[in-house]
Amino acid sequence: MTTALTPLRDFPDFLSPMVVKELRQGLRTRAFSSTMLLMHVLLILITLITGLSENSLSMHWMLDGMATLVLCLIMPFRVFNALSEEVKMNTLDMLMLTRITCTRILFGKWASVALQSLLITFSLMPYIVARYVFGGMDLVLELNFLVMKWLIGIVISALLVMLSTIRQAWLKNLIIVVPLFFSFFGVVNLMFSSFTGSSVISFSDPGNMWLYVVGALLSALWCIYAFLSLAASRISPPAAPLAWQKRSVHVLTILLLLGISLFTREDGWVAAAMAVLAFLTVDVMTEPLNDVPSAYVPFYKCGSLSRPLLLFSPGWASGFALTAIMASLVGLCFYLVVSAADLPYYCLACCTVWMMTSLIQILPFTRNAEDLLPIFLGTFVLVYMLIAMFSGIGVMVAKATGEQPWFLVAIPAAAMIGADQMPAGAEREKFIWVSMLCAAV
Repeated sequence: MTTALTPLRDFPDFLSPMVVKELRQGLRTRAFSSTMLLMHVLLILITLITGLSENSLSMHWMLDGMATLVLCLIMPFRVFNALSEEVKMNTLDMLMLTRITCTRILFGKWASVALQSLLITFSLMPYIVARYVFGGMDLVLELNFLVMKWLIGIVISALLVMLSTIRQAWLKNLIIVVPLFFSFFGVVNLMFSSFTGSSVISFSDPGNMWLYVVGALLSALWCIYAFLSLAASRISPPAAPLAWQKRSVHVLTILLLLGISLFTREDGWVAAAMAVLAFLTVDVMTEPLNDVPSAYVPFYKCGSLSRPLLLFSPGWASGFALTAIMASLVGLCFYLVVSAADLPYYCLACCTVWMMTSLIQILPFTRNAEDLLPIFLGTFVLVYMLIAMFSGIGVMVAKATGEQPWFLVAIPAAAMIGADQMPAGAEREKFIWVSMLCAAV
């Protein structure tokens, strides 16, 4: 008697083919297997040596350092060049012929690293139990720190997938190295946090703990969506309707955060809305004007009633109007919840970003560029370096002559530095208002 044998599959059919493809390739690479084996060999030796000697502090230090290094640095940087070669050699068209969208391509590359990091995270659970047995540490606290490291790692992976769409290798390396250098101390603090028993977030109250866990999960989800959607819009064809999708998500996020801030009267929600607004501004102001008419047809089907929806159409022109409206709403909540005295600094910061965009559109060698994001980032760094030098010279000259640095009002970022150097009073308020008038121009 013969029996029909069903084929053996390692992944179910409902998974995306890009996720399966990237995950299979990732699990078979020597980088993943060597990292996993070397990490576990070192962790077993550390656990045996420090456990037998009852040196719990040393074990906590080594285990936290190893987990943070693998989850927050080694695994995310596996997608460092995920799309740079494809974008440079124009090989993405072959994948698009299979009717796989750019969003699914990027999600597959990110999900592969995220699932591999999750596998490593689960493999670290026995060492958490060993820390609890040998050192008497809080098991819930240790698990929360491990989940937090995994979340940080997958967010960094999404950021690196976005940066991999930049064709200029020097600019991509500069963008990665500079924040990595300045965030080194924060990563070290994360490594030391559980072994020292101190943390910025207090987990003594179970309600407080779950509130921060849910907040961290939602923040990670938004960051992952923001980075991947920006990357997808950079490699997608002009006719793909991605602009209104990501803009609507960011706008709804800002409105939700502002509503919570008005209800709770806590300034932390306003700061979160400002962070979302900053990313939205960089996203929409670096979108080139779309020359495909079909991308704008849905916004004209309902006549004049659909004209306000043009704010969600692709291109930096509609993006400027959208960010101006959202910046006004955030500024209103900033005035109601935080403080009216600091509102001018918020306005100067917004005008600084718009000034960068105006420079890109005015300069002849950048006005007709196809990719505005590298130009915006390079201009932002260059202008801020020049502003720092200009402001430093202005402050030194003002202190030497005993006069107020009124010439700093011409540039919004320099005006913020000049206002901090002036004593509080009527003269400082006049300086700030003149700076806001110049910034509005």
